[in-house]
Amino acid sequence: MKRLTLNQDSEIKVKDVYGKMHDCKDVPNEFYGCIRKLYDYENTGYNPDFIDTIPHILMDMAELLENPTAENIKACRAKVDYILSAKDKAAS
Repeated sequence: MKRLTLNQDSEIKVKDVYGKMHDCKDVPNEFYGCIRKLYDYENTGYNPDFIDTIPHILMDMAELLENPTAENIKACRAKVDYILSAKDKAAS
């Protein structure tokens, strides 16, 4: 995933559609919150589409843990491993 934000000298810079980096000072105040959110998303290591699937995975895990058998706990462990491995794949 290509980053759209970059932290240089403890200031966030934003890449425009032409690939040019801009200081956040140059961005209208109304958009600063969006840029901060994008920066936070990019720092997770996950892409936005995968982040959207995490609540569904957690709901599945909650259902499995209502009946905590050995098989259900193994399934939950596999789901956690899936989430963590997706981060590793995104980083590489």
